[in-house]
Amino acid sequence: MKKFLIIVGLLIVLVVGLCETFLPRIGAGALERALRESMKTETVTVNARTFPAFMMLFGRIGNIDIETEKGKLGDLCAEKLSLHGEGVKMPSDALLNQNFAVTDADVLTLEGVVTEQNLADFLNQQVDQLKDAKVSITKEKVIADAKMGFSGLTADVHAEGTFFIEDNTICLRMTNVTVKKLFFGRDLTANLIDRIDLYDFNQLNMPVELDEAIHEDGQVRLKASRHPGKTYGDGRKKSTKGENK
Repeated sequence: MKKFLIIVGLLIVLVVGLCETFLPRIGAGALERALRESMKTETVTVNARTFPAFMMLFGRIGNIDIETEKGKLGDLCAEKLSLHGEGVKMPSDALLNQNFAVTDADVLTLEGVVTEQNLADFLNQQVDQLKDAKVSITKEKVIADAKMGFSGLTADVHAEGTFFIEDNTICLRMTNVTVKKLFFGRDLTANLIDRIDLYDFNQLNMPVELDEAIHEDGQVRLKASRHPGKTYGDGRKKSTKGENK
């Protein structure tokens, strides 16, 4: 009997050891595959850590760090995206079905970088009648020059604007649009485009609110985070841990 118990104990230790060694790698691999599919990118790095490791099978991850390059936020390409989470909760089938989603977390921060070329590609592909857009981003504003069709004619368009946040959506507000040499060689100032919605962060499979859109030379830096006690658009009630009741 004593030998039997010793053997059972050794087997338990072995199983636990194998779980702690291999489950984090397996889990990270499953999440990488899911993210490559959902974000349309091949460059994803996932580091997931939790103890005991078998809790990952139930969608519980102690800490997670994710880095992607040229990932997609809807139709908007982001040059870089990074996610950090602590006390992360995911659907119980997240690893088995490679279904990446975060239902809750103690800490969740997301940061992304959208470059001038990323924005130019979006404008060319998503704004009707606009083509050949070239974009410059400074610390003060966004400058775009493009061609646009008007009643069978093609005009040069110069636009200036700024990034802003509304209803958890990153937007581009055009403050000055000039159509060049369309009518008898004259320039025309017109409000043809006053707002362009780039991406609604409510579409993300995670509870974050867009906090900042920071203008930098050559790019805009987006920062989002989990807001405790917030009820999100999909109706999931978030934890009120630490808040006054």
